[in-house]
Amino acid sequence: MEKIAIIDMGSNSIRYVSIQIADNTSYSFLNQEKEAIRLGHGLSQTGRLSEAGMERAMVCLRVYKHMMEVSGIHTCLAVATAAVRNASNGSEFLQRIHKETGIQMDVITGEREAYLGYLGVINTIALKDCLIFDLGGASVELSLVHDGKARHSISIPIGAVTLTEKFSLQGNSEESSLQNCLKYIHKKISAVSWLQHVNIPLVGIGGTARNFAKMDQKATNYELSKIHNYILPYQNFADLYQEITTRSAANRKKIPGLSKDRADLIVAGAAVIQTLFSIAGSKKIIVSGCGLREGLFFEYYHKKYYDGDSRVNDILAFSIHNFIGTIGSSFNCAHSTQVARITDMLFDQLRDLHGYGDRERLLLHTAAQLHDIGKIINFYNHARHSAFMIGHASLYGLTQKEQIICGFIAGFHHGINRKTFRAYRYANMCTPEEWDMIRKLSTLLALAEASDMTYEQLVTDIHSTTAKNVVVLVLTTTPGATYTAVEYEMKQLEKQFKKEFGASLLLVWK
Repeated sequence: MEKIAIIDMGSNSIRYVSIQIADNTSYSFLNQEKEAIRLGHGLSQTGRLSEAGMERAMVCLRVYKHMMEVSGIHTCLAVATAAVRNASNGSEFLQRIHKETGIQMDVITGEREAYLGYLGVINTIALKDCLIFDLGGASVELSLVHDGKARHSISIPIGAVTLTEKFSLQGNSEESSLQNCLKYIHKKISAVSWLQHVNIPLVGIGGTARNFAKMDQKATNYELSKIHNYILPYQNFADLYQEITTRSAANRKKIPGLSKDRADLIVAGAAVIQTLFSIAGSKKIIVSGCGLREGLFFEYYHKKYYDGDSRVNDILAFSIHNFIGTIGSSFNCAHSTQVARITDMLFDQLRDLHGYGDRERLLLHTAAQLHDIGKIINFYNHARHSAFMIGHASLYGLTQKEQIICGFIAGFHHGINRKTFRAYRYANMCTPEEWDMIRKLSTLLALAEASDMTYEQLVTDIHSTTAKNVVVLVLTTTPGATYTAVEYEMKQLEKQFKKEFGASLLLVWK
């Protein structure tokens, strides 16, 4: 087992995370801390880090050092970004950090900062083409991604803190100041030729992007309080932008979802995003909760434990494998694999009956792999526990709604009833058509789970035929297998099958 710490010291905030890597190579996060230190405050006027800002950083770093000591962490990946990179006394400050805490902190270039943000995104959001922006206090890093690869990257020295100070946007900002700021940003960003009219989604990293997600969730009464992979359409952003830039400083702080620590910086941050929308021609932002820190981790993790490639080919399969690995021996992998295999067979052979495609098959397969995960909480009502855990686990490669749908599918693998349905949080996130799909796929999962209720993996193959509203399932078993209990369990689902699919179910054993 190994534990590592990651520290990211930016112009506005400093962040600390610790991660445990088990002997089976599965990883889990142990701790996370964040503090707004405003290290870059005054940098644009003086060119130096202020004594107050450096002392705020040192207070945090001493705490982090202590946390590492008591946790037995000996590996620390610590980086500083634009504020230290641009300050004339940046190197001097890093020497002080090492002398007083023993933490070796490296200044990374803007290009490397962009690359690490790209790794954090590409390993946690299933996108092939996008424009990633990481908006910090003193710079914005941009990466153009095509076919999953970063084709261009650049760091531009404009950030929420420096722009706020340069154009006095922290208080009741004047319209003329905002327009001057927008012109300045447009000049800087439009000079990058490969950004023009790319017409692909923006992916936002950093506090400004996260705050827009939180504000939109409040404005739309979004039920799931989850930021990573949240989709913010341009029109929603435009409405929030109008509200932010026209309110007084006092009223701005009252916007639901806006962090008090960022209320004075949000106007400048919003101006950068508005300009990116305008130049790139994008229609939406996908907000990423993963960025530089996760990029640092994936780079270290894959180099040490895998083949060295810092990108995961199938991020959903990888995250499911990691999630199961963190649970340990209490999870019955043989049963989970068998149920997923039988579920795939049922889905494929009954396509003409249900009419769903490859995306629905992926959701069903994911639910099947994790349908019993709730047993680690309590065996009784474990299907409902599974639903909640699947909906909130660090599963990458699905949209937020798709992940909730996977949870619902797994939640009904012991049958569908109104009492269970009423108990489900987030039920209103799905449309009636999606609920119809959930019930049908849950029925297939229930049949597959029943086929292995003895945990013997006795069903080796399935062949189906449909005629005159009757579905005949011919189930092949291992030689000499006793299938009486399994047959009884599957027969209990005949009524549910007919209700959902409009056809009778006949089981034939071979």
